Amino acid sequence: MDSFRKWLEGQGASPDFCAEYDRLYAGYKAAGTDMTLEESFASLDQMLERLEDSNLPLEEALKLYQQGMELLAKCNDKIDLVEKQIMVVNKEGELNEF
Repeated sequence: MDSFRKWLEGQGASPDFCAEYDRLYAGYKAAGTDMTLEESFASLDQMLERLEDSNLPLEEALKLYQQGMELLAKCNDKIDLVEKQIMVVNKEGELNEF
């Protein structure tokens, strides 16, 4: 468990919120990518340029599309994780955005 997760529990975050954070954090760690979000977006742009090439063989296009969708899912998980990390729990246990 990471230090932010321990902090969440100490602040009284709901079990559902903690479980969602755990899911996102596990996905982020399992992705095994060291790319920043910006690098991931640049990679997605390059993939799109290649997909727009009418000379790209169908099999390669399908593989590239699948890789792009996987990378996009990882980007979404990273964004969700950051959103969870910037939410602050007040004394009443309500979540407020930082």
